[in-house]
Amino acid sequence: MLLNKYEYDLPEELIANRPTRPRDSSRLLIVDKKSGKVDLGFFSDLLNFFTSNDLAIFNNTKVLPVLIKGLDKNNLLREFLLIENVDNNKWKVMTKSPKKTEISFQLNINAKLLRENKNWFLIFDSNPKNLLQSYGLMPIPPYFRRDPDSEDLVDYQTVFASEDGSIAAPTAGLHFTKKLLDDFTISKDFITLHVGLGTFLPVKSKNIDDHDMHEESYFINSKTLKKIQDVKRNGNRILSIGTTSLRAIESLAIDTNQVNKWSKTNLFITEGFDFKFTDCLLTNFHLPKSTLLILISSFLGYELTMKCYKIALKEKFRFYSYGDAMLIL
Repeated sequence: MLLNKYEYDLPEELIANRPTRPRDSSRLLIVDKKSGKVDLGFFSDLLNFFTSNDLAIFNNTKVLPVLIKGLDKNNLLREFLLIENVDNNKWKVMTKSPKKTEISFQLNINAKLLRENKNWFLIFDSNPKNLLQSYGLMPIPPYFRRDPDSEDLVDYQTVFASEDGSIAAPTAGLHFTKKLLDDFTISKDFITLHVGLGTFLPVKSKNIDDHDMHEESYFINSKTLKKIQDVKRNGNRILSIGTTSLRAIESLAIDTNQVNKWSKTNLFITEGFDFKFTDCLLTNFHLPKSTLLILISSFLGYELTMKCYKIALKEKFRFYSYGDAMLIL
């Protein structure tokens, strides 16, 4: 299957680099899979389409402020994205023009920048947790085309985030306010999938079957699995809040033994995938040629997906992480 199939032209002015305020005032495109009917509304309309017998699955991962700056031995300011904590004070990192050196950070914390195989690592002389909390910035996506600031510390985090571990936000969840959650009439439960660097990585293979999907960690407990199975058994619906929740529960559906423990998934959902748990999906509008757009197309169908995106473009919906949302019923 060719990647070019998932291309579309997006005017730059439709890329949202700040969220709507309040969060739940964003717009919502509603599409019915069976009828193909498309309606336009607002995010706060979400509750109108479900009952308390349905179940919404949220990803409660918390984005870490893992973008930090420090001075190298030549007193030059360097920026680092910490992408994986591999062992205590050792972090896998990304940085421009890396070379072996020592880095000085705030709070009198120092680190060595070293290369191992093809990867670069910072080895800190003490735990950098306080450094991240005091001086770390949010790892906002590059398509924002701006530097992160203090507003992103709040905006680029869901109001229900509780489990540290992501370097990208589960963006469908960003639309929820605490009040909307309090008023939520749908049954809800939480899973954890830590969103990794792969969220930012484009598909480069001309044939998507050749794409090497990134791996992410997830945790789902047995009580959540039972809730999902009971809802399905009773003929009610599972609403995945975002593609990360969907990938986690569909990974579990493939192997239900992966409960009550941290598991890894590199599930790449393409057309023809058999969705076993997810009935409905809340999602944002995604990048062209991305694994996320391919997933949406697999869930909704290619023609209807492209129809929805054309409508969203015509109606000037806001795209990407801080943009508007789409509800697939």
